[in-house]
Amino acid sequence: MPNSTKLSKSEVESVIRQRPAHRTLGFRFKLRAFNSIDSTKTEIGKKKRYLKYRQKNKERIARQKKINDRRIAKAFKRGEDFYKPKKIDLKDTVEVKHTLRERVKYDYGEAPVIYDSSMMITSKDQIQLLLQKKGYFGAEVRAEVELKAKKKYAYVDYFLTPGYLSYVDSIFLRTENKAVQQVYKKYIENGENALIAPFRFDSEALSVMRKSMSDYMKNSALYGFKESYITFEVDTLKQGDSIQIAIDVSKRLIGKDQTEREKPFAYTRISKVYFHLMDTLNYPGNFTKEQLDPRGIDLGPYDNIPTYDTLRYDWYDGKNERNRTATFLYNGKLTTKAELIEFQNYLEETNYYKGDFVGQSYSRLMNLNIFKTVKPEIIENEDNSIDVHYYLTTLEQRTFSFEPKTTHSNSFLGVSTSLNYINRNLYRTGNKLKISFSGGFESQPDIFSNEETTVLKDGTRSLNTIEFGPSIELDIPRLFPLKMSRLSKNQNPTTTFSAAYNYQLRPEFKRQTIQLNYLWKFFDIDRSQVFTVGIPLIGGIQFVRIDKTEDFKDRLEQQNDLFLINAYSNQAIYKDAAVTYSYANPTLKDGKITFNYGFSFDMAGMAISLLTKDNALNEDGYKEFLGQRYSQFIRLDNEFRLHQYFNEKSLHYRLQIGAGVPLENNGPSLPFDYSFFGGGSNDNRGFRARSLGPGVYKYYLDTSRTVTEMGDMRLGASLEYRFKITNLFEAAVFSDVGNVWTYNEDENRPGGQITNDFYKQLSVSAGVGLRLDFSFLIVRLDLGFPLRNPALPKNGKWIFQSRDPFIEEAENQWGIDPSTGDYYYKNDGVLPNPFQPQFHIAIGYPF
Repeated sequence: MPNSTKLSKSEVESVIRQRPAHRTLGFRFKLRAFNSIDSTKTEIGKKKRYLKYRQKNKERIARQKKINDRRIAKAFKRGEDFYKPKKIDLKDTVEVKHTLRERVKYDYGEAPVIYDSSMMITSKDQIQLLLQKKGYFGAEVRAEVELKAKKKYAYVDYFLTPGYLSYVDSIFLRTENKAVQQVYKKYIENGENALIAPFRFDSEALSVMRKSMSDYMKNSALYGFKESYITFEVDTLKQGDSIQIAIDVSKRLIGKDQTEREKPFAYTRISKVYFHLMDTLNYPGNFTKEQLDPRGIDLGPYDNIPTYDTLRYDWYDGKNERNRTATFLYNGKLTTKAELIEFQNYLEETNYYKGDFVGQSYSRLMNLNIFKTVKPEIIENEDNSIDVHYYLTTLEQRTFSFEPKTTHSNSFLGVSTSLNYINRNLYRTGNKLKISFSGGFESQPDIFSNEETTVLKDGTRSLNTIEFGPSIELDIPRLFPLKMSRLSKNQNPTTTFSAAYNYQLRPEFKRQTIQLNYLWKFFDIDRSQVFTVGIPLIGGIQFVRIDKTEDFKDRLEQQNDLFLINAYSNQAIYKDAAVTYSYANPTLKDGKITFNYGFSFDMAGMAISLLTKDNALNEDGYKEFLGQRYSQFIRLDNEFRLHQYFNEKSLHYRLQIGAGVPLENNGPSLPFDYSFFGGGSNDNRGFRARSLGPGVYKYYLDTSRTVTEMGDMRLGASLEYRFKITNLFEAAVFSDVGNVWTYNEDENRPGGQITNDFYKQLSVSAGVGLRLDFSFLIVRLDLGFPLRNPALPKNGKWIFQSRDPFIEEAENQWGIDPSTGDYYYKNDGVLPNPFQPQFHIAIGYPF
């Protein structure tokens, strides 16, 4: 294929009917798996199982008949004319369950591709057709086959001669419909994917324009417009390599058979809007006897419940538009207030019809989470207007649930359970109330070892942490305390009030936390963007009280580590600003690429510092508010994710950038809950959870080091390649880069402070993983290998470099034992292996 051809190699390959066997990392693993298992033995085994299952089914049917005959006899004996039949499940003989050998061969394996000359001819024709669709009308395609009898391979080469490239010198609309003409003119000026001559002929681009033009017409009040009404007539008989395209819009026909007739496209208004609440939850009497029986209605299990009470709703209060009106049909009493339901509707009375508003209204009503089904229906009138009907069935309002589960946090596993009560429609206003009580056990690493001079080199895996506590959350579908009538429908806001108490008991301390939140959430129409903001001072309040054991207090004093003392101290957090934002775009390149971005911004203690500026310092040198020291800091965290999908393979990218600044009343570091950690199953997988950094701090030379390291800043990036092995198993190859740093200098962790050379202080790890996809959850097993440890000395940071500089540091730190010739403490195992692989078990994907 000539380099000048405006056609990619992948586009041509996509239409070839016979392709070589699938390769993974250059090897045909699937083909080898298929060939490694004997097909004859496999089919014989399947036949034996089929016959075995048939025999078992005969036995089960006979047993079922015997049981039912006995039950029928007992029923007759008791004088009853009914009985409960016994049904025994039968073995599936249509799709016989695969054995492990069959799953490897047929589910994972791939049969060899046998050369077929007819498929080669079809491929050649398909390539020529593709070239013509791309504007190469004079294209020629030639195929040559080379058969290697000895190796039993066939090599097929396709030679493309594209010829001249055709351009469209004019494209125009042919229709007498004035409304269509007016909308088409606007589409050419403002619409997406509109083709304006001259342009290279491309049938795919014309298809995109066809859909785009159809959507534009529907969203410009032309009700009933469909993509199928648009056709293109391409004139290629003109001299030279230029062509003309006429766009035809066929006549619109409505009705069927004898009632079929033409109805021209016209601007369409919405006449009436109806909401049918098909339930009897608030009907005061016996609905069947009082309403259905007199009318002779016998409802089946799938029939809609009729509605007989009517309410005409008008939201106009002198400020809103008069078109925010609707008619409600219900039974007894509305199960949800009319103003909330109408607020979700974009197809408003007297407004012009817009096609996208149907789906958007449906999504808004479903997102209320109070309706089980929402069915929109449009009735067309004779006067170029429509009536909109919504048929709504209600979800169960109150539910209780008991949820036992395993937990996973930073590579530490645990077990927990929660008891939940949910009211989805409190006071018929769409308010969602959730009350929970949860508790569980979790494995957390010790902060210090039990010995005087050494520290645990690995986290403990015992369930050494107990946590429990109640929580309550109330979601209000508006901006409280503002009335819904003051809001625009495009805002789609929600107010969340929440309160939670958490009690945590560890061997070193008892920790109690009270959390209060008052948040406003804003969603776009498609809910692809969510913006959350906390109300200043009351939007986010957190009280932390830590009761430390005497041993833990003594260790903290011996360490004299201000960062640790700050992390494990009583604190109060009053947020001046709490903002989060998330964005998701799942439609890039027709869903083959998805992009996600999110950030969180927190600022705390500024307003309280103004209130306490004249207060005296406490004995620790900090100011207090209401008898409690408060935190003061600014923190911003960002995360970017990109997911790229190819058949059964995918590439995943992540970038994390976060930074916090501890201010005057906060101490030298961020509060523990707002600090950054490195390493673990969801971060840099070549390092143990919370063990990475900060910076180039040489943890291995510090006999008083802690198991958990933290920082005020973070930079991390990950790349992961995933590919399917079977429907159950998925494999991955990954690489992670990153580190954390402190904002202030920490004399207990020299080298941990952020510097201009931060990019030289990044860790690098790589590894392989296995995922088990149980559809309802993903169990992940990852083995990470540290490739670069930034804490190590120069010329010894990479795994392939010499260990001599590392050993020299130990000798310089502790000296050499004359009796052994090795550095002191070697036999005590103080110096850890800087390149020890890490095995992680987790739930879900890392990102």
